[in-house]
Amino acid sequence: MIDLATLRIPRALGLAALALTVSACGPSMSGIAFGKIGRGVEAKAQSAPQGAEVCALQDALAAPNTGSEKPAADTCARALKNDQLWRHVMLVLGAYGETLETVALGVNADSAGQIESARTGVKGTDWIEVDGTAEVAARDAAAQLASQMNATSGKGDLAGFVKTAAPRVKTLCEGLGSYLEAQSKSLGDIEKEAEKKHVARMDRRCAQLDSRTVCVSESVVDRMFYATLFGQASLLESSHQEAHDAVAGFCAAHAKLEAAAADGRLGSDKTYTEVVDAVASAHKAKAAAGGGKGKK
Repeated sequence: MIDLATLRIPRALGLAALALTVSACGPSMSGIAFGKIGRGVEAKAQSAPQGAEVCALQDALAAPNTGSEKPAADTCARALKNDQLWRHVMLVLGAYGETLETVALGVNADSAGQIESARTGVKGTDWIEVDGTAEVAARDAAAQLASQMNATSGKGDLAGFVKTAAPRVKTLCEGLGSYLEAQSKSLGDIEKEAEKKHVARMDRRCAQLDSRTVCVSESVVDRMFYATLFGQASLLESSHQEAHDAVAGFCAAHAKLEAAAADGRLGSDKTYTEVVDAVASAHKAKAAAGGGKGKK
């Protein structure tokens, strides 16, 4: 085994060199590919999900009729916790992908994943307080997957490692995909509501002056606010759609990896092709649906 920590070369170059070195031994290229797929999911966690902001915008647009009079921190407290949960889930999936890459390369397999697990901040089943069946299931599955990565043995068998992780990954994929899709749809609704209020021009500011009520119609500032709100909601919707695509690609590719692990063909070229096609198909499916924009 070669310990990358002892080499004075960048990690990316080191992994590339090792891939060439062990190619004759038949490394799992599909397993190696999951490092890239996982990093793609992890990168999207910087901009999504933003359910707390979605909640606050919905509440603001509903005022003064059905909006809450409570502070946004109280009204959207649950959404804030859910954001933290699902963002960490994305980090766990990314770390798992990087662990598969290292195990596939055969680089200190038993210690692979320990630093990746530590970076997620997920440890033990009480790492975050959440409500809801899907959220509790995801919290526990994330903790189990992080623990599996942090284990000091049992990772030399790539197929066994994938099969053990499979039900945990499935739980995380289902919950995270649904959450991102729901936030994206809500943001599309916010865009439409902002445009309706912009066009209606019914907002008035009223005050008392010498016992008389004086109202002022909307100004250019109000129109600029609605334009900014529309642009922000559109940007957030796009971020959630991109995150959803990245997660969908990861999950579809992992399903192919699971099937290959069960059939003993992780190292085959066909499996690698199936993994690549699964990632590509996730983006094609979204594009065929119009990226969500055509449904409004």
